[in-house]
Amino acid sequence: MLGPTDLLSAARLLADGEAATEAHFRRAISTAYYALFHHVLRAGAERFLKDGKTDGAAYSVLYRGFSHGRMKAVCESLNASTLNRTFARQFRRASVSAEMRTFANIFLALQEWRQLADYDPLLDFAKSDAETCIQDARVAMATFDRTEPTEQDDVLALMLTSARG
Repeated sequence: MLGPTDLLSAARLLADGEAATEAHFRRAISTAYYALFHHVLRAGAERFLKDGKTDGAAYSVLYRGFSHGRMKAVCESLNASTLNRTFARQFRRASVSAEMRTFANIFLALQEWRQLADYDPLLDFAKSDAETCIQDARVAMATFDRTEPTEQDDVLALMLTSARG
């Protein structure tokens, strides 16, 4: 099964090639975001399935249940010193940890980088842009993994659903 670290390795290969062009840098940026995206999807599917079966339909349904837009909305709410009223009520606390805010901030930044790299033909991208995105994705994955399991549960549940206040 293709994993997030495989995607980061692919991004690194794209960015580091001797004959790398702007097209390679754009793909490396996009792939770095997708490494983080899939890291979160895998964490959610594995956490909520609990039986360890990653080859069945339930795993696939949970994995594919996440959406870019919902994840963005959750990260925007987490990226504040205090949570908005709805998320505070759902989380049953006023804020999330500094680590979770760091993760949310990087997720949002990488999502924006990916959209620019994939869709803005007028921007120029360099190797340093790709390297920054790859490093940021690594940091965000490690930071997410360091957060408390109960906080991860809350964030993943909100990312997966459109829970009402």
